[in-house]
Amino acid sequence: MVIETLLLLNLIALLLVLWMLMRRKEKKPDEEPLPEFPIPRPQSNFIEPPRQEVKITFIKDDSAIRIEPPNLILAPDKQAAWSSPSGKVEIRFSPRDSPFGGSSFIAATNGVSLSGVPRENAQQERQINYIVLFTMTDGRLFFQTATVVVSRRGQPG
Repeated sequence: MVIETLLLLNLIALLLVLWMLMRRKEKKPDEEPLPEFPIPRPQSNFIEPPRQEVKITFIKDDSAIRIEPPNLILAPDKQAAWSSPSGKVEIRFSPRDSPFGGSSFIAATNGVSLSGVPRENAQQERQINYIVLFTMTDGRLFFQTATVVVSRRGQPG
């Protein structure tokens, strides 16, 4: 009796699975078709601001780092792009004086760290100092100071 009941339950489960598979194959005209993969993504209207490159290199003879340009004059609609092919760099501004949304920017070896466009609350041009921390691949740390001036030319005010 127990075996017959189990066989009957298995038969009912099998019929239910077959019924669901047949129903899935039937297409109804009002049903939406399943999406194709990969799912297409909407086009973005984001435009990255133009960059002003700042190259940071290590000079072995002097055991020092070189920042080009050491005094960056940044247009109000551009962003700084710090990079170094020879080590990790970290850019640090005073949190109270940073002209950007953040005060610390990090780029790995051969990477780029973008500042984003300067904040608009600075009304006048002024020189802002920042520190570049440079870590060599062997772990040695060097630092150098540099400056940035956010230009207000071309803006009313």
